[in-house]
Amino acid sequence: MLSPEDLYWAGRLTLVSRPDEIRVYDRVFRGVVDEPPVQIRVRVEEDDVALASPIELLRTKSFAQLTEEELAEVAELMKRVRLRAPTRRTRRREPARAGVPDLRRTLRRSFRTGGEPVERAWRTRRRRQRKLVLLLDVSGSMADYSRALVLFAHAALRADTRWEAFCFGTRLTRVTRALARVDAEEALRRAAADVVDWNGGTRIGESLAALTQTGIPRGAVVVICSDGLDVGDPELLREQMGRLSRLAYRVVWLNPLKENPAYEPLARGMRAALPHVDVFVSGHNLASLEALGREL
Repeated sequence: MLSPEDLYWAGRLTLVSRPDEIRVYDRVFRGVVDEPPVQIRVRVEEDDVALASPIELLRTKSFAQLTEEELAEVAELMKRVRLRAPTRRTRRREPARAGVPDLRRTLRRSFRTGGEPVERAWRTRRRRQRKLVLLLDVSGSMADYSRALVLFAHAALRADTRWEAFCFGTRLTRVTRALARVDAEEALRRAAADVVDWNGGTRIGESLAALTQTGIPRGAVVVICSDGLDVGDPELLREQMGRLSRLAYRVVWLNPLKENPAYEPLARGMRAALPHVDVFVSGHNLASLEALGREL
């Protein structure tokens, strides 16, 4: 049986690959050795690792169970997540190896060959990444997840200055500017200060109506982070979700309650919204948000 010191160094040499992971490993290790004594036997011939990676533990731990220290560490890990929205063809064209003939460039090139169009030029439509719009439910029922999701939005918006973030409870609040700040904690404080209905009720239909009136979702990928526990009119929610699905390129819904394999969308708000949702996934931990990039 290994001594605690031997176990510490064996785990550290095996599991830690970066200097910034040492502090996380130390905290997890202390949590293990502070438990009531457990007889841990390590056999050399086995490949099983005594401890899971500290980073992996944070990636798979539900946001609802994170301590303040762990939330700060997850916020740092979120900076590594890179979301890429689908691209769209613009009206502008650019040089290409194939496509439609570029008569002007072909003519210019022909001057080098005595006016003969020996070297032909082509052009095609330029592609540009679509806009991403994040809608974050910060009502009371989402209290265990809202701070982590706002921190994720802060990290995500760094990918493209055209992307937008909104918080909603009983009303819609744009937090794009608040989240533009470099420091994550300061951005979270500014966003919370801007949202007057944080930890209040939920009226998703009214919030979506305010969003669609702006035209911002047109052609965008819209990601809604909500448990769907709505106190508003389900018919209004159904109507506005239909309008949003026609306006947007894709509608993705993250519901942290979907973490439970037995979860069923029985809430009236979620039932009203689902027929207009293209992708319905969980968003309860960092690993599920990392997988979001494959769903966009």
